[in-house]
Amino acid sequence: MSDTTDVVAADPATVAEQERRRHELAEHPEQLPMLPGEVHPHPTPRQYVLIGLVLVVITAAEVAVSYLEGDVSDGVIIAVLLIMAAVKFFLVAAWYMHLRTDLKIFRRMFVVGLVGASIVYAIALATFRVYDKW
Repeated sequence: MSDTTDVVAADPATVAEQERRRHELAEHPEQLPMLPGEVHPHPTPRQYVLIGLVLVVITAAEVAVSYLEGDVSDGVIIAVLLIMAAVKFFLVAAWYMHLRTDLKIFRRMFVVGLVGASIVYAIALATFRVYDKW
C-alpha cells in the first residue's frame, strides 16, 4: 500500500471562486467564509452582539409593558406584547438561524411551515370554541 494520494485537477471556476472568497476574507478578517448554499456572508461577531442587545432591549420593554396591567386595557397590552414577540422571533430566525444568508428556498420552506402551523393552531382553537369567548 502506498501513502500517496491521487490529486484531481480542480475546476477553473471553483478555483476562481475560492480565490475570490480568500480575497474577501483578507479584506474583512472578522467575516466568516460563506458555505455552499449561502447567498450572503455570515454576520460578524459584532453584528451578533448588536442583535443580541436589540433582543435584550425588546425583552426589557416586554417586561415593562407587562407591569402596565390595570393602567392600560388588556387588549392593548396583548397586542403590544404580540408585536414585540413577533419582532424578536423574526430577528432570531433571520440572524441566528441564518435565514438571511441562505437560499430563498429555505426561507420559503420556513415561512410555509410557519403559516401552515398557524392555520392548524387556529383551527384547533376553533374546535375548542376559544373564539366564542371574544
